[in-house]
Order: sequence, then structure tokens, then C-alpha cells
Amino acid sequence: MADFSTNFSNIKSAESTAGKSEEDRRLIMLCQDGDCAAFERLYRRYAKDVFNMALRMVGSSEIAEEVVQETFISVFRDIRRFQFQSAFTTWLYRIALRRSADYFRKHKKRIDKTISIFQNSPDESPFEFQDGNPTPAERARENERRKVLEDAIDSLSFKQKKIVILRYIHHLSYEEIADILQCRLGTVKSRLNRAHKSLEQALKIWDIF
Repeated sequence: MADFSTNFSNIKSAESTAGKSEEDRRLIMLCQDGDCAAFERLYRRYAKDVFNMALRMVGSSEIAEEVVQETFISVFRDIRRFQFQSAFTTWLYRIALRRSADYFRKHKKRIDKTISIFQNSPDESPFEFQDGNPTPAERARENERRKVLEDAIDSLSFKQKKIVILRYIHHLSYEEIADILQCRLGTVKSRLNRAHKSLEQALKIWDIF
């Protein structure tokens, strides 16, 4: 079986949100001065990104919406402490992941998974086809691969799962992930390597890749 990290590169992923920008800085400074309209603009700018990240972590749109609300409540409460030592998105995603983990631990028994890790709509495909027009047999094979891979990712520990999603679904760099998780670069790489091995082991019996 080929190396998992190589196979995973064929998956279509969500685009990474841009890092700190001058507009972010301007809005944050206004928020720190008590400008509620500026905070509403920040919310509109990043709520969808937070929702998509939470949705892939917990698998439920209902829980993801709760994570978004809790995340921005925390941002509103603590934004005066933000000192621009990292990108705003780094701080925001860190909060969102913590809230996702909290909700997952509290509600994992009642979570009814409503969406694939890889897609925003049922019509999107997480795998690329060489000719762009898959046959029914290829489409059926794709669906099988997707389901097995997704189940394998869901079987990971939450710690490993979030690194896999940040790296391969949100296309964040090792450095960005290390900043978000507040850990060393080597820790990110070692956790990702362990996740690769766990996934390879889970997928071996299916000979999917």
C-alpha cells in the first residue's frame, strides 16, 4: 500500500483562510475601542470559516452552530487582550478548536453526524478523477473510498483528528498548526505521523488506496 500522506494529497480540500491582514488589524482595534459594528463585521467575515472547521470536527451542523456562538462570545469577551503577536485567525481557530473539543466531549453520545468531513454539499466530490467525467463504476468506487477513509479519520483520537483536518482539509502549514495548537513544530509532525500510521492500519484491510 502506498504512503498515506501521498494518497491524501489527491483529496480536494477547503481553502485555508488568509492570515492577519491590515483590515483585520483595523477591525480588531475598533473592537478594542468598543465598536460593536466592527465586531459584527469580524463575525460576518469569519463565522463561516469557524462553522466549517467546527462542522468537520464534530460532524453535526447543530453542534457546529453552537460552537460558532460560543467562539465569538469568547472573542468578544477577550478581544481587548489580543496583542497582535499572531494572526487573528490563529487565535480564532484556537478558540474554535477548544470549543469544538468541549462540545464533542460533552455531547458525543448524542451527536448525529450530518455531513462528510470532505464536502460542503452532497454534490461535491472529495477525490479527483483524471478525465473529470467518472463512470458510474468509478463514482461507486469513490463513494466507497470516501466512506472508509472518513470512518478511519473519525476513529482517530480527537487530538490526531484535528491535526489531520487542519493539515489536509484546511491546508494549513505545519507552522500555522503549531501556532494554533501552541505546540512545537516537531510535535505537530510527530502527531501527524502517528495519525498516518493509524489510518494506514485502519485502511489496510480494505485495500482502498
